[in-house]
Amino acid sequence: MHSLLRNPSAALRRHLATRSRGQSLVEFALILPVFMLFFAAVLDLGRIAAAQIAVSNAAREGVFQAAQTPTDFNPAQPCPADGKTNVIYCRITLESSGGVSIAPTDVSVSCNPIDCSTGIGNTVTVQVTGHFRLFTPLMAVFFGGNQNVTFTGSSTANRETLPVSGVATPAPTATATPTPTPTATPVGPTPTPAPTATPTPTPVTCVLPSAGFTYTTTSNHAGDPTKAPVTLSVTDTSTSVSCGITSWLWTWGDGTTSLGQVPGTHKYVSPNSNGSGYYLVTLKVTNAAGSTTSGGVQIRVT
Repeated sequence: MHSLLRNPSAALRRHLATRSRGQSLVEFALILPVFMLFFAAVLDLGRIAAAQIAVSNAAREGVFQAAQTPTDFNPAQPCPADGKTNVIYCRITLESSGGVSIAPTDVSVSCNPIDCSTGIGNTVTVQVTGHFRLFTPLMAVFFGGNQNVTFTGSSTANRETLPVSGVATPAPTATATPTPTPTATPVGPTPTPAPTATPTPTPVTCVLPSAGFTYTTTSNHAGDPTKAPVTLSVTDTSTSVSCGITSWLWTWGDGTTSLGQVPGTHKYVSPNSNGSGYYLVTLKVTNAAGSTTSGGVQIRVT
């Protein structure tokens, strides 16, 4: 009491310093939960992007196998330990990562024509649906309030068609080696050997390109990923042997088209007016030998 009366300013400073420390602790305790929620939301954004890429890669990996063995798929069985059967699903699970789960029933394989026969222009399509759970309910607001989000990826490729050889070449018949006849050595200057002709290289023939692409769709409605508006992203997988592709023509099925290998995203704001609910997307590629159009995929918008 005596020191307070003698030095009141020092006592006031000590009181204010103690009060400031207590106020800072209270403010930190109030801000910490908000900061942690914001950090988790930013982390979820990165996980969402990784999940979309994982589903797209899984569909592309599955169609690579389906182009060779389109019937080696059983939606009622998981991937066996040895990986020798249900190979399409096994390759899909190897590419699924980033917190995405894909069950055998989330995969569908379809062919054009439906018998999955080999042939030039015959295609196979693999569609994959991945399930993903958000960390926080904050990002769930953008997915209809649901923390369980689904992503759909699909990929189309041409059936692997290899040339079939014709009649087997008969084995050569052994021929008796003739006995060499001695030749007299000529007297005089040694003859100059004739120059050896250089073989002309065979020109490489340009063949028609193979059109193909993969795609992913996103929607703001987590409960129904096909509900408009639906945003479509495509990736060109076309190939051309011995000559480059010169043009790409994308047909979106809604009366619009785009040019270029990377056309950007395309948005469907409403269902198809013909009542089917599907938009047929195709890609036409051209090289020096001509043009080829992909079998196309159907994008559902409700």
